[in-house]
Amino acid sequence: MSQLDQLRQQIHQLGQDARTQAGGLAAFKPKFSQAVGHVNAIIGGSAQQVDKNMIATLQAAEKQVDQAIAALTEAASAAGRYAASL
Repeated sequence: MSQLDQLRQQIHQLGQDARTQAGGLAAFKPKFSQAVGHVNAIIGGSAQQVDKNMIATLQAAEKQVDQAIAALTEAASAAGRYAASL
C-alpha cells in the first residue's frame, strides 16, 4: 500500500471516528439537558451564589456539548471530502 493510500485510509478512519463520537455526544445530550433542567428547577430560585454558579456552569457545558457535536460533524465531513480528493 502506498503512502497516499495509507494517508487516505487514516483520514477516512479519523472522519469515521469523529462521526461516531458526535453520535455518542448527540445521544448523551438529551440526558444531560434533562439533568440540567432538573437541577435548575430544584435550585434555580435560590439566592445563593454557589447555586447560581452551578447552574451557569451546567448551562455552559450544555452549550459546549452542542458545539462539540457540530465541530465533530464538520470534521467528519471535511475528512471525507479530503480523503476523496486524494
